[in-house]
Amino acid sequence: MKFNNRPNKKVIEHLTGDVYWYSRSVAVNGVIIIFLPGHKTPYVLVSRRGPNAADYQGKLNLVAGYLDWDETGTQALYREAWEEVGFDLESFAFPKEGDASWYDLASNDLLNPWQVKTNPDNSDNQNVSLRYGFICELKEPRFPELSLDYNEVEGEVSEAWWMPVNEINKYEWAFNHDQVIKDYLARNNLLSHVFET
Repeated sequence: MKFNNRPNKKVIEHLTGDVYWYSRSVAVNGVIIIFLPGHKTPYVLVSRRGPNAADYQGKLNLVAGYLDWDETGTQALYREAWEEVGFDLESFAFPKEGDASWYDLASNDLLNPWQVKTNPDNSDNQNVSLRYGFICELKEPRFPELSLDYNEVEGEVSEAWWMPVNEINKYEWAFNHDQVIKDYLARNNLLSHVFET
């Protein structure tokens, strides 16, 4: 039987003798969508990659990043949401009793990914992507606050905001995240609703 794989490479650190493997990285990304009372079009949490981002500077993306040691995919998403845009996603999605700022939950795919992408269609990094999502309607017509004060790398993110979902085609996106947003909307039967309004 013939396979199309290339084996992972083993590297031994010269000073310590520690063994490391070069293998495909696991990335997490989250489609966080809110409806405001009185607004037909929902909003999605986006950020612009800053001058110190590893790549795709100036393009938009969802909350995203790499899975670190000793954390689950969900924990990585919570950490990235805080580091990149100052959003406490865990407390927002799973509030203490009576503390919810939303009153209607349409979808909560934060504990398990709604999609796992393993197709190595990008030859430079071939990331495996764990895609998470959340959709709700807020009680008040006020956006959850965001902040760039917690960026792990200063200048990694240059701005973050809640974008009307029907405006995503007006921008250039990293990692095909515009399509990821559309896929999540379609999964929740909202794609035609959003692009008709």
